[in-house]
Amino acid sequence: MRTLRIILTAFFSLVVLSMTAQHKLIRVNSEPEDGQTTSPLLSFFDKEMKRLLMPQGASFGVECIPSFSPEWTLTYDSVAHSLVYKIAEKSVWHSIYRAMNELEKIDGKNTWVPRKQPKDYTAPDVKTYSMPVSADQMQMLRAIWTTAVGMAEDREVFILDGTKWEYFVDGKRAKSHSEKNVLVKFTNELAKAVGMGDASRKDSLIGNEFQNVVAGLTIAPQPEVLEPGTVRKLIIANGKPLTDANGFVGDLGQDELVYFNHRQQSIRRVAFYREEQDKQRFGEQCGVKVKDMVTEYITEPDQHCDAYVDEHPEMKQTHRRVEGYLLDNDGKPWADTWVYVEGDSRMGSGTATDSAGHFAFWVPRKGKTLAANCGINWVGNIKITDSPLTIRMARLH
Repeated sequence: MRTLRIILTAFFSLVVLSMTAQHKLIRVNSEPEDGQTTSPLLSFFDKEMKRLLMPQGASFGVECIPSFSPEWTLTYDSVAHSLVYKIAEKSVWHSIYRAMNELEKIDGKNTWVPRKQPKDYTAPDVKTYSMPVSADQMQMLRAIWTTAVGMAEDREVFILDGTKWEYFVDGKRAKSHSEKNVLVKFTNELAKAVGMGDASRKDSLIGNEFQNVVAGLTIAPQPEVLEPGTVRKLIIANGKPLTDANGFVGDLGQDELVYFNHRQQSIRRVAFYREEQDKQRFGEQCGVKVKDMVTEYITEPDQHCDAYVDEHPEMKQTHRRVEGYLLDNDGKPWADTWVYVEGDSRMGSGTATDSAGHFAFWVPRKGKTLAANCGINWVGNIKITDSPLTIRMARLH
């Protein structure tokens, strides 16, 4: 009888473990829900973010989607009347990305390419912390969130880069990125207080920082006045300073790719210099004093444009020409958006759309699908054809 109890106990334990695993192991759908060109990767990621990290009673709050670390949310739960801080133990994005893509050797390099059939993925564990807030505290927090979203509609208070804080209230959203942003600092400190169960720190933050945060969002910062002959950032391309590079960001991104591509150049190498001796060296070469950093680009002729292929007709044996238009769901053109062979993320391996959303470039014949990327707006799995393509990409909030 004792042996039977041991066997039954082991059996039921296996059943429980199996049920738990089935709850965590999720089958990835490889097809977009709407049957259009919406990215199945982004669609599934959005679903998982809501399922794992968003309380059902969340009426306002923030989602943080870092570049290389686990995602988290800080929300006000209108059912529990609490601040809820939820953080994934592993990156949701990376977990899903590995389920839908695999590494292949292309031109001697390991490259992520879409799987023919996505594999199941194990949802990351999520830690949840909560802390009650008073009605007055809730009203102050809501006022901060409402101010932030409202200001974002009036002027470009919030912009997007590798790390995204997305604040939401009443169905409206606003994005932020800078650590110097007063709301970002406040949000991070508040999330830490909830995570550590530090109620006094939470009370102090909301009570003492409320006016500072609102003022920081509503009062336009005074423009910094640099000394004559001083520049905040020096941008150099092929040994010469760029004078028309307004709008460039601190790290390599789409702006730079588009900028050089429109000049039939592609980026071969990029380097950043923040040490004082490097800033002084480059500054002396260009006759300026550099305050923050120097960005140096080395470019080469764009090997995917018509002009280059005309000069090297042998490329037509290994490449094919693809062209088309990139539009949003309302038929409006997407300008300055990067279009490339899916799975090939090397710098300069694609092309940028023009003001009419038109693109044309030569792609390797082994390439099967294209993707387009404009910040958080992304679409993939676009089959390459010999006739002109019309690609539609939804504008995300």
